[in-house]
Amino acid sequence: MRLLPVMLLMLPALPNALGAAARARTATGQDLVVIVNPAAHVAHLTRSQVTDIFMGRLRQLPTGAPALPIDLSGGAARAQFYGYLVHWSIAQVSSYWARLVFSGQASPPYRVQSARAAVQLVADNPNAIAYVPRSAISPRVRIVLDLDPH
Repeated sequence: MRLLPVMLLMLPALPNALGAAARARTATGQDLVVIVNPAAHVAHLTRSQVTDIFMGRLRQLPTGAPALPIDLSGGAARAQFYGYLVHWSIAQVSSYWARLVFSGQASPPYRVQSARAAVQLVADNPNAIAYVPRSAISPRVRIVLDLDPH
């Protein structure tokens, strides 16, 4: 019972604390976008569609062409992407894929070492889809989903 008055006193500060945490997260995070090759003829994807593609539940782009998801190896961008997309840590994502691979249900996204390599793969392959920092995109790819948390 003694905690209740203390917690009630803290309530007015809660929105400011949460806002500060969100601002810190976006200030340190990268402005990520999901990209495809313009030849894929996909103008926009929903968060749900991107989630399904990157989690192996959907193996095709909306046009019916096979989807080749490209995953960045490690780093803050990968953690930020899956944190935003499915609200999971990288450990949870790895565990999810280990179960799917072990059961033979699906293969994880193809991994590349850098955003530059991901952009190059998407630019060269009309079935590829990747997430990269906005600063890494080139005119040879098309943004289909903006993951900016603002």
